[in-house]
Amino acid sequence: MEIKKAERRNWFYSYNAIFEMDISIHAKMLYLYLCRCADSQAMSFPSKATMMRHCSIGRTSVGNALRELEKARLLKRESRYRENMSQTSNRYTIYPEPHEGAKADK
Repeated sequence: MEIKKAERRNWFYSYNAIFEMDISIHAKMLYLYLCRCADSQAMSFPSKATMMRHCSIGRTSVGNALRELEKARLLKRESRYRENMSQTSNRYTIYPEPHEGAKADK
């Protein structure tokens, strides 16, 4: 899967299926934002504060949207840590459709 092409700046892919899914508008917006931020391996690293600012939604809405995307198996979230074991950013892997490697419905 390739969300961004190196030869095209200021441009990204998204997937039509996101608009057909039964998820909130905040989850859809956050999914599109994470696609925009993704590297060539479909990984994205923005902080919650950055997501809040760029998507114009609050901290609770960001957290709820991330959980919704994980439940829909469109996103895999992994915590990242510094050498001193303090948390740095999360790594978000974005999937174009529900993915086996993502968190399953609960």
